[in-house]
Amino acid sequence: MKKTSEKRVIAIVAQAKGGSGKSFFTYCQSLSVPEENSLFVDADSSTQTSSRQLKHLGQDRLETISLLDNRDVLVRDTFLGYMESLVESNFEKFYMDLGAPESEQMPALIHRDIPFREFCDELGFEVIFNIIIGGGGAYKASVDYLQKMVSVTDGKFKIIVWANLKTFNQFPDLLAELEGNCKHMNLTFKVFGAFESGTLLGGLIEDGCRKGYSLTDYSPGARIRLKKELKENFNNG
Repeated sequence: MKKTSEKRVIAIVAQAKGGSGKSFFTYCQSLSVPEENSLFVDADSSTQTSSRQLKHLGQDRLETISLLDNRDVLVRDTFLGYMESLVESNFEKFYMDLGAPESEQMPALIHRDIPFREFCDELGFEVIFNIIIGGGGAYKASVDYLQKMVSVTDGKFKIIVWANLKTFNQFPDLLAELEGNCKHMNLTFKVFGAFESGTLLGGLIEDGCRKGYSLTDYSPGARIRLKKELKENFNNG
């Protein structure tokens, strides 16, 4: 196994509630990290949305893996084996977008199978969980999943809570509640996606995301607006 002086990072994007904004979050992340040391992994077997949205990365920086069997059950040995294979990679940071089914079954892997923190330490990886929270009708299910992940990780892994602002536009009280609860639980709270679909720039950005645009593919106005989003919310994401 390849050993490094510092732990490499696996940033897992997870949320069992579909439509919360995981793929858009991952897309923004892909535009904000250095090209030379990061690999993106689309582990969303149900939609593979990230593979379409991340095509601007090219084949060298994007992998697609299937972690579910024919019953849509997470093959946890496959996940662990894939993590082991990353030890030999030359990349320093890995971003993994889990689908809703994979996210739903992640707590069982952490809690039941093996001492997951010990496994990550043995491989030399720091694992960070980015939990996406949707507002409105998605709020309760999103927060329920967050609470489950907080419980099973038991303080052994860093959790970053990301509120998808587009879904909280009409629910400022829920956003304030979420931020307050994160502060109470000592969880890092961040926001992303303050785009209005009905506006010209917001529509252009959403269209560019679906098509897998790089920053240079956008018109000047949309590119500047997107760069503002990346600078404000994803500099250290």
